Order: sequence, then structure tokens, then C-alpha cells
Amino acid sequence: MTQQPVAERLIVKLITILSQEMRVYNELLLVLRKKQSTIIEGKLEGLKEAVEQEQAILKTSEGLAESREASLKEVSDAIGEDDEIKTLGQLVEVVEATYAERLSDIHSSLQRIIQEVILTNEENRYLLNYSIKFVREAARELVKSSEQFPVYSAEGIGDEGPAGSSLIEGRI
Repeated sequence: MTQQPVAERLIVKLITILSQEMRVYNELLLVLRKKQSTIIEGKLEGLKEAVEQEQAILKTSEGLAESREASLKEVSDAIGEDDEIKTLGQLVEVVEATYAERLSDIHSSLQRIIQEVILTNEENRYLLNYSIKFVREAARELVKSSEQFPVYSAEGIGDEGPAGSSLIEGRI
């Protein structure tokens, strides 16, 4: 069906865009794993850096997604399909075997990478939520335990002190 050189050129262009998307998603996966390590280690500066890298990669991936959709539409128009082709799976069904095999490989690789990105992102969300819960519980326990002990004044003397949840009086 892709006897026309224009359609073949457009398919090659689409394959190039898809290959770039795979590279970007692999890069995103590496950053998400780095982010996971910084969450576990409690390195806030590393977490901030990972989030900034993640945002930059996502911006790039959005541009590539738009290019992919436009390229897919161009291919659909060039091969003269009655129904517009909107997915790689649909395209694989109507192109020549050489392109179909390459597109099918890219399609399955992209799906695998995206599933890994989704899973790693869910793991990171869980770790962050758990960390927040841990900090809240630790703060709650600290406040409860401070009510059992005297408050130390600026002079270093233990006192019942003002009502509240301070371990150390604020005046110096």
C-alpha cells in the first residue's frame, strides 16, 4: 500500500519521531529511578534536581507527541486510508510488511517503557506519601512526649512553662 515514495518518506519520518520518543522515555525512566533513590535517601536537593529534570523531559515528550500525531495524520493521508489512522496499531495493519514489522517493534517497546514509567512513578508517589505520613507521625509523637517533660527556659531551668507544645522556650 505504500508504493508511493511520499508515503514511505513520511513513514520513515514517523519512525524517527517514535525512536526519539523511546529515547526520551528511557531518559525519563532514568530520572524517575534517580528520584526514587533521592526520596529513599532523604536528599531534598537531589529530589529538587530530579523534579526539574523530569519537568524538562516531560516538556520535550509533549512536543514529540504532537509531532507523532501530526506525522501519523500525514501518513494516513498519504496512503489514502478512508478512515483516519490514529494509532500505531492501526498503521501496522495497513503498511507494507517491512514497515509493519519495524513499527510493531517500536510500538511494543514504547508500551513496555511507558508501563515502566507508570510503575516507577506510582512507586515514587507511594514513597513520598509514606515519607509524609512518617514525618507527621514523628512530629505528633514528639509533641506528645514534650507534654510529659518540663519546658526549659532561657536560663536552662526546667519549668511547667507556658501551655503549648514547645520543648524549648523561645526567649533568650
